[in-house]
Amino acid sequence: MTPTSASKKLTNAQVALLELFNVEMSDEEVDELRRVLMQYYRAKLETEIDQIQQQTGKTTAQMEEDMRFDNRSERLRTIRQQQS
Repeated sequence: MTPTSASKKLTNAQVALLELFNVEMSDEEVDELRRVLMQYYRAKLETEIDQIQQQTGKTTAQMEEDMRFDNRSERLRTIRQQQS
């Protein structure tokens, strides 16, 4: 264990998963578990995106265009100006 990882506290989700999966699993089972978790979070993300699109009236293409920028500070300044 590295000094930085030893000093980090586990999240409640990490503790719950460690307790839940306190069994030896094959590599295939671990891969399947990862896939299931990724599908779960993808579905949550898609739901959140759908809600944002309904609230803003923006299309997926418009949202993707909003995410294309080179300078984060300049992009934040532009967003703040639009909200004013």
